[in-house]
Amino acid sequence: MNLFRSEGDARRWSLFDPASEDGFISLPDLLVLFSTESRRHLLGGDYLERWAGRRWPERRDALQRIGKAIPYWMPATQ
Repeated sequence: MNLFRSEGDARRWSLFDPASEDGFISLPDLLVLFSTESRRHLLGGDYLERWAGRRWPERRDALQRIGKAIPYWMPATQ
């Protein structure tokens, strides 16, 4: 994963692959993606027991909300 200040910076990167454009996620959309309930409990002592199983369903829902439920972001097996 590479982090850039802007989409323009990413496009000017010498190794930029136009086929990866679907991978761009705006900062507000990243907030949606990383603000799921299970992420809030990631450091909790009961995370594996109580929250880990909810992570991918929540992530899939968040990706759908931000319009990124595409092969680039979804795991090969769900």
